[in-house]
Amino acid sequence: MHADILIIGGGIIGSSIAWHLARAGGAGEVVVVERDPTYEHAATPRSNGGIRRLFSLPENIEMASYGLAFYRDFATTMADAGTPADIGFRRQGYLFVSDAGGAAQMEANFALQAQMGVEVELLTPRALGERFPSIATDGVDLAVLSDHDAWIDPHAALMGFRRCARALGVRYVAAEVTALEADATAVRAAVLGDGSRITADVFVNACGAWCAELVRGVGLELPVEPMSRESYYLRCESALEPLPFVKTETDLAFRPEGAGYIGGVPNWAEKPGWNFEVSPAYFDEVVWPALARRIPAMERIRLERSWRGHYARSMLDRSPILGPWVGGLENLVLANGFSGHGIMHAPATGRGIAEIILHREWRSIDLSCFGWRRVVENRPYAEKGIV
Repeated sequence: MHADILIIGGGIIGSSIAWHLARAGGAGEVVVVERDPTYEHAATPRSNGGIRRLFSLPENIEMASYGLAFYRDFATTMADAGTPADIGFRRQGYLFVSDAGGAAQMEANFALQAQMGVEVELLTPRALGERFPSIATDGVDLAVLSDHDAWIDPHAALMGFRRCARALGVRYVAAEVTALEADATAVRAAVLGDGSRITADVFVNACGAWCAELVRGVGLELPVEPMSRESYYLRCESALEPLPFVKTETDLAFRPEGAGYIGGVPNWAEKPGWNFEVSPAYFDEVVWPALARRIPAMERIRLERSWRGHYARSMLDRSPILGPWVGGLENLVLANGFSGHGIMHAPATGRGIAEIILHREWRSIDLSCFGWRRVVENRPYAEKGIV
């Protein structure tokens, strides 16, 4: 089989790239290889689905702004035969809470966000308590509320991208790529698990946390590792006011979901690697106390479900690696290392990678800051404040 463009990885990043390529026209034959079309272990369905613009890097704010608008209109843009593509878009905001000494950085980020048109509000501890009475303000220096930000059903969004990409002529192949074949100048073929090969003119690495394994055989060492993160769904015995997606400097992250809440506290000390085993002790000893400390009513909760997913964690700077493998096999295009921001940045990544493939330049947002060259030159371009 031959493809003009072969995308390896059919999650939300790969499927967004496929859809944007097909919609733009001129891409030729686009093929997506996905080893598990059930997406049982994929990152997207296991995520919390947030879209927020509370970043310190202008490019991240721009990408998330495009993502927010895209998901807002997703139901109509991706409608199937007149049936809206419901992704549960819920605009209930994001709240960043400074409770670990980072108030100056959060305030500087707030100024940039406001300058770039994000609807943000700086809250003193007193204003925070008045707006959200269930949140304890002890130890809080300030907070930033972006009440136009949102969250979605990530699995529904993935299925929408996939369905509409296929409707535009993209071919999905259920197979595992076991190796890439290359010569001195370019990648030439992807070898599948059954021994068959797909040749292509352009190859896109959109393998999420598996991305480094894919390209190691052609001499590319991607500084991206799988980071296991445990999440929970719980119910609170007390009725609380409608809350935004709350993230604190002390790493608590949770949001409303149906009649309960989902979220957790990442364990940054966990070694990179694959781990799907949940840890009841971690919830009891770390997560529950953190919830109760910030939301006293959550002293009384019922934990209903626990699960693990994996960030594709960029070990250089927690920022993505986007664009061609400059200085290497330049027909290999990278869309890797989103470090937990893949869903909110998937629409902008899809559009940007489509531009770089079709036009050899970033046209909508200049994402060259996230290119491979910074990795070679060891120039981290990292978020400041809450990641």
